[in-house]
Amino acid sequence: MTEMEMEMGGSNPLLPQDIIANILIRLPVKSLIRFQCVCKFWKNLFKTPSFIAEHLHYSSHQNPCILFEDYGKSDHFRLYSLDGEMQILEVSCNLWTFGSCNGVLCMGFFVSSLSLLVWNAATREMRRLPRSISYFEDAKFYIGFGFSPIADDYKIVKINAEENDGRVNEVKVYSLSIGSWKDVQFGNLDGVGLTSNGFCFNGAIFWIGYKIGLEEDEDEVGWIVSFDIAMEVFALIPMPSSLFSITNTPYPRYLTAHENKLALLCHNLSGDFKSSLIHLWVMEEGTCGSRERWVWTKKYTSGPYLGYLLVPVAIWRNEIVCVVASSLSEPIDKIQDDEQKPVLLNITTNEFKVSDIRKSVLGHGIFNYSESLVRVWQHPH
Repeated sequence: MTEMEMEMGGSNPLLPQDIIANILIRLPVKSLIRFQCVCKFWKNLFKTPSFIAEHLHYSSHQNPCILFEDYGKSDHFRLYSLDGEMQILEVSCNLWTFGSCNGVLCMGFFVSSLSLLVWNAATREMRRLPRSISYFEDAKFYIGFGFSPIADDYKIVKINAEENDGRVNEVKVYSLSIGSWKDVQFGNLDGVGLTSNGFCFNGAIFWIGYKIGLEEDEDEVGWIVSFDIAMEVFALIPMPSSLFSITNTPYPRYLTAHENKLALLCHNLSGDFKSSLIHLWVMEEGTCGSRERWVWTKKYTSGPYLGYLLVPVAIWRNEIVCVVASSLSEPIDKIQDDEQKPVLLNITTNEFKVSDIRKSVLGHGIFNYSESLVRVWQHPH
């Protein structure tokens, strides 16, 4: 250790400690891990909640990435990250990703049953979760993962549903700070099924839902199921009332965030199935004087894309991440997985560029991600 390094961490540093910290929060996690050996001050600094939060804030605004799961042509699948400079890095393989929040991934793998774990891909810290008390081997299940700044806790939500009609029959929640599973009431989900794993935003987890007993294209409203992570309560939010009259199709909708608000992406095809459009709605909570608690505003509609089926699944920076089926010459149900290519559609210019990532299963395994120092082993409260 040089004299300068000792002074930086000592009682008489060359630079004030707040300036040193302000420099360090701008570095990638890999560098910070190496720099733990510079001095005791730095090693302790990197573990403080304030530094972890500041580093995450900088990383999420300056260096956001997007993660893609690639199932390839074998039984194995891999997870890749794409950064702002369009550089591709393999993050992991043979693990199924359910969610991403603050640089931590909720992942799983199957042997005889599902095993869940949380993993910080940058620090490589991993925590395997115990199995919940009860387990439905043949049931449908939906996973949600997120963080609540109010509770200061990360939680995993596992929703079990009946195989035949999708009716919810059990909800379990795992708290990282407590380290155990517990049952959660779900009475207000009666008659509502789910079609997706959860999307975390602003202290809540959201799923796309539907009314059980109706086909998806027969549901005149459509629903979003929300779960408040701190309060551990569910609520139902109606989708935009004009969504179904515009799209006029049962195609999937995807939850994302735009301008720091919950958003909804969908697409539709022309009557002759030769061009496609993309639509973006943003949700705002109604004011006290408003008749409706939730107000949707349509923010964007793309130009028609002749010959392409563009399926929007997420927003990254100012771009809509789409999975593209390269041809509309065949019926939609005939499109093959290996024809799907992830592309980025610029909301401002309406231009899109194709990623070098080989492909992604339609609408699944695409996550926003930022490097962080967030610990997956939290001390119990």
